[in-house]
Amino acid sequence: MCKSHLTVGECAKFYGLPDWKIRRVVDSLDAKIPRAGRYRLVPRELLGAVAVELDRRGWLAKQESVTA
Repeated sequence: MCKSHLTVGECAKFYGLPDWKIRRVVDSLDAKIPRAGRYRLVPRELLGAVAVELDRRGWLAKQESVTA
C-alpha cells in the first residue's frame, strides 16, 4: 500500500539528503503541511514541488550522464 504522506525523515531518505534540508524546504513551501505530533506530514503531491525547491537551492545532486 502506498502512503499518502511522508515524514520529513522519509523524504530525506528518498532524496538522499539530511533531514534539515528537507525541513527547510517543506517549511518554505506555500502549502499547509499537516502535523502528527512533532512530525510534518508531506503529501505525496508535494514531492515535485520539494524537488524543484531543492534543485533551486542547489541541494539536489546532478545526475551524471552515462555514455555507452
